[in-house]
Amino acid sequence: MAYVDLQRRSVLRRLGGMAALSTLVGAGVWPGGYRPALRAASASTAMEGPFDVDLRVRVHPDKVAILPGAPSDVWRYTAEQIVGPEDTLTPVGESYTGPLIRLRRGQRLRVRIDNDLPEDTTVHWHGLHVPPEMDGQPRLPIAPATSTTLAFDVVDRAGLYWYHPHPHGPNGGRVGFQSYAGLAGPLIINDNAERALELPDGERELVLILQDRTFSNGNELQYIDDGGMGAMMTRMQGFRGERVLVNGHPDARREVSTQPYRLRLLNGSNSRIYKLAWSDGRAVTVIGTDGGLLAKPERRRSVTLAPAQRIDLWVDFGDTEPGDSVQLVSEEYQLGMMGGGGMMDRGMMDGLMDRGMMGDRMDGMMGRGMMRDMMGSERLSLVTFAVVARANDSGTLPERLAQDLPASPVQADAPVRRFELGMRMMQGFTINGRQMEGATVADDEIVRLGQTEIWEFVNNTMMPHPMHVHGLQFLVQERISAGGNTDLHDGIIDAGLHDTVLLFPEERVRIALTFKDFEGFYMYHCHNMEHEDAGMMRYFKVVA
Repeated sequence: MAYVDLQRRSVLRRLGGMAALSTLVGAGVWPGGYRPALRAASASTAMEGPFDVDLRVRVHPDKVAILPGAPSDVWRYTAEQIVGPEDTLTPVGESYTGPLIRLRRGQRLRVRIDNDLPEDTTVHWHGLHVPPEMDGQPRLPIAPATSTTLAFDVVDRAGLYWYHPHPHGPNGGRVGFQSYAGLAGPLIINDNAERALELPDGERELVLILQDRTFSNGNELQYIDDGGMGAMMTRMQGFRGERVLVNGHPDARREVSTQPYRLRLLNGSNSRIYKLAWSDGRAVTVIGTDGGLLAKPERRRSVTLAPAQRIDLWVDFGDTEPGDSVQLVSEEYQLGMMGGGGMMDRGMMDGLMDRGMMGDRMDGMMGRGMMRDMMGSERLSLVTFAVVARANDSGTLPERLAQDLPASPVQADAPVRRFELGMRMMQGFTINGRQMEGATVADDEIVRLGQTEIWEFVNNTMMPHPMHVHGLQFLVQERISAGGNTDLHDGIIDAGLHDTVLLFPEERVRIALTFKDFEGFYMYHCHNMEHEDAGMMRYFKVVA
């Protein structure tokens, strides 16, 4: 690892050597599972040009004003455009969030990545169908003070995707820490079919990245401390911050007029699930998910958005008056916990703790407040939309959207693979009893190029897991629930294409995947970043 300035007061610098799982590895728990011998050479040979878009992305520390007072130390992406259309790069506010990269389907992209961090990193193109060597996997780390060049064709449907780090070192995962430090940015793909729908664009297309953070009195970012039961429980639950930032800013506010808008939301939080709703009770109108537009809009009272998931909303402020305001909020919810074949809610937990049935040691180590926090979320204000002007052009939402969504490719003889999500007490999370082992794959993690399969995820743990598969989009085929978590179940959108699917405790979900175009190693894992860093991440291999 490169030199780290230990004299700096920034919590990010102080945590650089201890914030990941190494804090607990030293105590004999939460092992990493990465094998240094499997470190592959960085993918330095890019496709031949010419390139429609050529970018240079720098990954580096910086100081950014987030809260009033002292600036905060962050890690961030900045980018320079060498070749490409004028709208390829757009800043996302004035905070640490990486720039919006806007691409068109059919373009050929080349990106040089310069790592100016004090440790290895990668850049994963989340949701994109790219060759494995371009996927930003931990087996292809970019070392400090080095660069790598990636290139690929843009083949995915129009939609909101994103890019973020995916490193995994000798002491365990670093995805949670590096992402929390600020490394995340949105990526939008456009195409002619979507453009023909004339959905709101320009100033009426708003990209909103939701992240939660905790700050010290000096505005330093606070992640997970250096040990103890509290740190262990935070890693088990996943880190959740004390306040929500939108595009790197607190108390987000947008000025709008009385016309329709397209809101493109990314849950960039480490582990927090959002229950999206409007403060005035209007329906939440969903027009797109991870892999682009739906076939038709879906309207819900609230919508559940898990870590790494994206969602496109249509909202028309035509029924409001200048001077009014409407808030997008995350409503309060409860998470049931698995227990004895049933779901244990907050009231049951309180009763057990009141009667001492949780055990004095557990009660003392965790505390009632921590247990409650693990089981839900309070109501959160996300964005205030202040109506400041009247507009004459109202526009209408098409009742038919995407025409190119694939039908289910599943045949009667499609193979079914079962992945049981588990937990080893004091040792992290597992998939089929296994943890991250570098690029090692088991026999049942080898799939055939060109084949369609059903993957069945079964959640045997007491907490939710958003499961992400690299390199493709999939269809959700079936969801079988134990009956708990109704607060959030009603807001799940399983229609359309996805790369991340949320499973609640005692739930089983089947997805249909087709392995196209590329042989090689890809990953599948929980996108609760603390869970993947603690072992709930594996490789699979596509072979001809």
